[in-house]
Amino acid sequence: MKKMLALLLGVAFCLPPSAAPAQQGVGPSVYHSLESGASPRLHGRIVGRIARVDYTNSIIYVRTSYGVRAVAIMPSTEIDVRGGGYGSIDDLHVGSLVDIDATVAANRVIAQIIHIR
Repeated sequence: MKKMLALLLGVAFCLPPSAAPAQQGVGPSVYHSLESGASPRLHGRIVGRIARVDYTNSIIYVRTSYGVRAVAIMPSTEIDVRGGGYGSIDDLHVGSLVDIDATVAANRVIAQIIHIR
């Protein structure tokens, strides 16, 4: 039962959002998260290098072993600059290695915490 649930969640997380049909999945580290009173959401980790930064729409495109993935940055997204302090979207550059804690909501991958390595 647990393997089947993991497989279904993995497949669901790998489906591209409707706004970006050419993108691939985010990786195997996906689990189901229940917040108090909230509906279930997918939660996972994305590790890769930044391929493109869209400053206008606050989206970064991360190249992973599963392809390029669009990740939305919200005002509440924490950006940790090389373990030394808080950053902003201006600290995200093409080629930077990032480790992102993200959720999926409304068919969008949303960064909760971005660690710049």
